[in-house]
Amino acid sequence: MKKTRLNTTRGITLIALVVTIVVLLILAGTSISMLAGEDGIIEQAQRAKKETEIGEEKEKIDLAISGAASRNDSGIVTEENLIKELDNLIGAGMYTLEGEGPYTVKFNKSGRSYTIEASVNVSKAGEEVRKPSDKNWDETKVTPIADGEGNTIPVPKGFYYAGGTKDTGFVISDVPNDNLDNTAGGNQFVWIPCTDSEYTDAKDDVMDKKWPSNNEYKDNGDNSGSSITTPGTGNGLGWRDTYTNDDKTMLDKTYTDTNILPTQNWVAENQIEKGENSIKIYDGFYIARFEAGIPSEATSFYTTGATEYIITGRGVINETNLIENLKPVSKKGVQAWNCITQPNSKMVAENMYDADSSVDSYLVDSQAWNLICNKFNEILENSDPERTITNSTKWGNYWDNTTTDYTKINCLYAIHEWSSSDWKSPQTYGKGLVPDNTAPKGNGNNRLELATGASDDFKVYNIYDMAGNMWEWTTSHTIKGKEMFVVPRGGSFSGDDGSACPVVHANGHNWLTDGLINVGFRVVLYVK
Repeated sequence: MKKTRLNTTRGITLIALVVTIVVLLILAGTSISMLAGEDGIIEQAQRAKKETEIGEEKEKIDLAISGAASRNDSGIVTEENLIKELDNLIGAGMYTLEGEGPYTVKFNKSGRSYTIEASVNVSKAGEEVRKPSDKNWDETKVTPIADGEGNTIPVPKGFYYAGGTKDTGFVISDVPNDNLDNTAGGNQFVWIPCTDSEYTDAKDDVMDKKWPSNNEYKDNGDNSGSSITTPGTGNGLGWRDTYTNDDKTMLDKTYTDTNILPTQNWVAENQIEKGENSIKIYDGFYIARFEAGIPSEATSFYTTGATEYIITGRGVINETNLIENLKPVSKKGVQAWNCITQPNSKMVAENMYDADSSVDSYLVDSQAWNLICNKFNEILENSDPERTITNSTKWGNYWDNTTTDYTKINCLYAIHEWSSSDWKSPQTYGKGLVPDNTAPKGNGNNRLELATGASDDFKVYNIYDMAGNMWEWTTSHTIKGKEMFVVPRGGSFSGDDGSACPVVHANGHNWLTDGLINVGFRVVLYVK
């Protein structure tokens, strides 16, 4: 009998298929929910990515702040340094810095913004900031002010930021809202950073070792005027900035004999000690930005013999008793106060600010002058090696300065002529463009006196005319024989040239009673 084989191929039943599909749908739904649902894997991944980006952005800001703070010794974050660091870490044009403190950093690609914490001291030039933690400044006497480059400068109360930085010359004024053009008309001064040891090391005997050929003092003790010598070399001259009882006796006698001024108490204060104490606390001092100018009460000064006069209007009046009540100015574009003796310049310098001021004002001492010369040397060596402190021809008003275009100088001026023995009082006064036919082009016997701050050519470290225009009295002096000799510095517009009488030059040829047409003075400030 023939058998039939049955087809035994197995399949899935409809019910099983349906069950399988349902299970797969359930699993798919769960997976989709885990991936795309609320708090799903995709959202978690996106959130993690965002948090990573935010962390990276915040880290870049933190690194930028740290980097900006490390760019200066004080740890202050300035806007300029912050931008440099942000450019390095984020990329220039990839962010926007908004606000003026606190600042906000906006990342242009992500659109996210972050506010820099208030505890971060981001300061613009002229802003009041926190005192450096390692400084023992008396904040009843000074206000800590940022220079915009990460440095904090102690600005005396009653003075205001006018411009510049610690590296270019930080300028203050005793009038608010003044600027580097001195348009507000305040008395301006420049911060000279230094340590107390640097100030002490700037004594003349130390400086002579650096500039022996340009720091000459003349021994006129026998009135012969024949011998040249330098202080600090065992010659017995004893040049000094402090006044002793012997000095006082000499001054008293000189004033009695000449009737210039009443007796002064010259030994009451030790200026050098005041300077040292101030520098120990504040790490610097202020020097007048300009040569001392005549006060508003007068229009000109000149001398006849040992007597000083003030020209008021057109009348010439003997004002020797009034001089002690006058105050010099440190302003741009005024006539330099010349024809004044060294003792009188010392006296009026000390009168510049009242006793309740935050500063002591003095005639500049030789230590301060030498220290400023050191600063000039450092700057000129790095920026303009053709201008030096031992040859100031190219950056001072000297008769042999052929670099400056004098025809573009617009200011007060006076043209002096040489007589048989001395420079005459000005034959021509003017205000405006300097005449083209005048010295210092070596034109005959004419010499040109200029107002303070007449040209930026005569400026280093934001300080004008320390080289040329006027010799400037310092407190340096000595007694030799029966005479006291006093020292001006820096050369003048008259017969001096910038190589023989540069900014470092010290001239010991001068008697106590000399009031000369080519000698003025400058004021120094020490914070109390």
